[in-house]
Amino acid sequence: MPTLTRLFQLVSVISLSCVLILSGCNSEADIVVTSDVVSADKIAEIRANIQTLHPDADSQLQAQVLDTVVRAIEDMVFIEGGQFMMGDFGMPCDAAPERPVWRETENMCNASHWADTSPAHPVELDSYSLSKYETRVKDMDRYLLAHNEPLPKPEVRERRPDSFQFQPDNPASTRGWQDAKDYCTWLGQLTGYAFDLPTEAQWEFAARNRGKKIYYATDNGFLENKRNTRPYDKDSGKLGDTYPVDMLPPNPLGIYGLQNNAAEWVNDWYDPDYYSYSPVKNPQGPEKSVQVKKQYQPLQAYRVLRGNWAFEVNSNILIRREIETNEEPIYSPWAGFRCATQSRKKLF
Repeated sequence: MPTLTRLFQLVSVISLSCVLILSGCNSEADIVVTSDVVSADKIAEIRANIQTLHPDADSQLQAQVLDTVVRAIEDMVFIEGGQFMMGDFGMPCDAAPERPVWRETENMCNASHWADTSPAHPVELDSYSLSKYETRVKDMDRYLLAHNEPLPKPEVRERRPDSFQFQPDNPASTRGWQDAKDYCTWLGQLTGYAFDLPTEAQWEFAARNRGKKIYYATDNGFLENKRNTRPYDKDSGKLGDTYPVDMLPPNPLGIYGLQNNAAEWVNDWYDPDYYSYSPVKNPQGPEKSVQVKKQYQPLQAYRVLRGNWAFEVNSNILIRREIETNEEPIYSPWAGFRCATQSRKKLF
């Protein structure tokens, strides 16, 4: 895979405190960024856009934002479009729980326990690109600092800086769907590319290796503890923790963390009946929000999350749909996201 090489040449000495705070420093920097896949002209365009959009950010923060944005382009995996049956396509009743294989048989059971994953329905997608990684803590931190917003949970961060939710290469926390949407839109502003959240259909198509009838989003479609899925140990005290976005093997498309880490926001509103009227061609989710009654919650609208919460290691996430309100009062480390580019052409 192409390797990004970055060289930050500082004309003047930047104090350690400035590096840690990432703002409020007055030093100038000559930032040289090269990439095997992003052209020098595009990098210069992005740098100019950063300076225009974030004129108050010091040179060190602008350099870090440039690093984040160029890497976001490099991380895009092009996925050729196609047709598949989205939703619960069934599972042989005698399938092995951790090594299920789809086959036609008279004894078919549902692959999930949730009514909103049915009926299975045909979907046809245009080509698109999806990030190989969930958005990292360090990249969301840079986004927030560039927008003069406080970092998540400052009191907890000061008291427990080694907590999993603040580790730079772990999935970024969000307060809700809007945080994820705004971040991807921001990448689009800086790059000129059509960055956005993936649709629910795009997420499932990628997680199922272009819509194949598989049950786990691992490298081989099976769960193999300590190799391609997070070790499940009830005594470890770590079941609720997320981990680095590239820690486990990717799926066959080269996309990491789809089986279990943070769950991931997608672009769609939630309607439990949507699969019964979803259009075939490039479904975008319901056109407007639907009021839904969730256990212990008032009647309200929800957005869709796909993937596993970190502590639900072995659930069948390729079909399961999770929902949460559009905004939450606090940052959740278990609700992350990855961006897509909504273009039928490759970025590079």
